[in-house]
Amino acid sequence: MSTQSMVSEQTSLAEQSPAHKVEDYMQEHLTRYLHELSDLCAIDSGTAHKAGVDEVALYLAGRMRGLDMDVTIYENEKWGNDVYGVLKGTGKGVIVLLGHMDTVYPVGTAAARPVRIENNKVYGPGVIDMKGCILSAIYALEALQFIKHLDFAEVRFLCVSDEEISNRHSKEIIRQVCSGCHAALVLEAARENGDLVSARKGGAWYKLRASGHSAHAGVEPEKGLNAILELAHQIVQLQALNGWRDGLTINTGRINGGIATNVVPDFAEACVDVRFARTEDRVALEQRWYELIQQPLVEGVEVSIEVDPDDRDPMTCTPENLRMARLAQEIARDLGFEVRHAPTGGISDANYASGFGYPALDGLGPVGGLDHSPNEYMELDSIAPRTALLAGLITSIGLHAE
Repeated sequence: MSTQSMVSEQTSLAEQSPAHKVEDYMQEHLTRYLHELSDLCAIDSGTAHKAGVDEVALYLAGRMRGLDMDVTIYENEKWGNDVYGVLKGTGKGVIVLLGHMDTVYPVGTAAARPVRIENNKVYGPGVIDMKGCILSAIYALEALQFIKHLDFAEVRFLCVSDEEISNRHSKEIIRQVCSGCHAALVLEAARENGDLVSARKGGAWYKLRASGHSAHAGVEPEKGLNAILELAHQIVQLQALNGWRDGLTINTGRINGGIATNVVPDFAEACVDVRFARTEDRVALEQRWYELIQQPLVEGVEVSIEVDPDDRDPMTCTPENLRMARLAQEIARDLGFEVRHAPTGGISDANYASGFGYPALDGLGPVGGLDHSPNEYMELDSIAPRTALLAGLITSIGLHAE
């Protein structure tokens, strides 16, 4: 190679954007990433399996400390521990990264389904939801350190242990970590078509209960007040409100009641999932719902509604969210691919960050989902570019924060 061409190549490398440099770094270290991902996914970390979640937390705390992050482990008696790391930079923006370590899989799944690669897909329990996404963020920060582009005041990296359940202990921690931030970047996977998530519906869970009076169904059925019959009536009325407001969805996902087939049931309960695009739609639904339960079909049966405490406000596509989404599109375009952003009915910790009043963008992990088996997978060729996209966002937000 001539001296002139060597100088030209060095100049070209120097002119690369931070995102390009991170993508190159990730490609060079992809094998190490996959080994680490295999190790993480070999740990059973279902939400209720504290020992496994704590093991993942210790692993991530070690990785964060290896990046010179100031690390705190929040210890929990019942649920898994939470991990929080802070990386100081040289810029002015404060960026929060939000992830979760818990999965939905029972103990034994990790051993039964170890990580494997087939047809450009990485399969394994937790690869995309969301151990691989957290690890991608670790590598994004590692690469930014390597190329000396720490153009932010600080990155706050929180990994919680309870995202997959409604009994949340981490909501207040998330609030504290987001305090005063310029952006919350949430590490859920990109949607299966590659879209980022710029808006999410709000969500709430309810228990609908009916209380009647038991009696022998053959001997004296007239003395009974059938709670299941009343509950069925109420469910039909409630389900008819699907679409009553734009974006409002209602799903009765589980019911139980009664003690025996030959006994008029004195108790019945249904668990209901409600998603809404605007908080006022939820308020209107609850008002209408309370009106309906005052009109029982089975006279004498009492009906009540209980709201789960872990309700989440909608993540609306605010102007700030939209600006971040467009910035992500510019970075992706510079990296050589197109990315769109879209709303979704699913909820995540982005709902919390947005509800606390901070700009948020979600779907910043690699691309993946569930195949028809169903098995969880991550697209292998999405890892490097999506890691680079995340790193580019961190740098750009950090540089231009006001």
